[in-house]
Amino acid sequence: MKLIQKRGEKTKEFELIANELFVKEKSLLSTKEWSVDIENIAHYKTIETHSKKGVNIIGIVFILIAILSWVGLFIEGNSNGEKDVIIWGGIFMLFLGIIALKAPMNNTLTINTTHGNLIFYLDSPSRDEVEEFASVLIKKSKKSLVEKYSRVDFDIPEETFIEQINWLLNNNLIDINFYNEKKNEYKIQKLIK
Repeated sequence: MKLIQKRGEKTKEFELIANELFVKEKSLLSTKEWSVDIENIAHYKTIETHSKKGVNIIGIVFILIAILSWVGLFIEGNSNGEKDVIIWGGIFMLFLGIIALKAPMNNTLTINTTHGNLIFYLDSPSRDEVEEFASVLIKKSKKSLVEKYSRVDFDIPEETFIEQINWLLNNNLIDINFYNEKKNEYKIQKLIK
């Protein structure tokens, strides 16, 4: 499973292979690569979004200033070129307005890990794809932990096994029915052995 995100000159690639997530971040001047074991991924996500209203208002104001300066120049005229500064100022304001309207927002989805955070661009390639990818990571992390710590193994003392499934229950990785089932399975297998 792979997710590729682009924002400006930055590219992020997330690839899940078996039980390890490989992350690669590329920018114009550097590349950073690391991996995260699926078990080290937290079981919740944080979504941070910013409103674009303020930036849009600023962009529209810049464009209106440019248009008003050109309208005033058109009404008064510029026969001997003494008001060329207004033309260039209007072009500059128009350019700033377009940049403000087109600027991407820094909307992110964050999943904590034991060694830092996984930060996804929420809108690249789309919010649905990013949230789906994050949900798959969380589900696989939960599944891996449940398989690892609820496995009935007689090399593990009973107290340790009970502590492990208690930890799974307390962290909402299993429900009470699964907890009781595993506890009974351990006791039955111990009696049979």
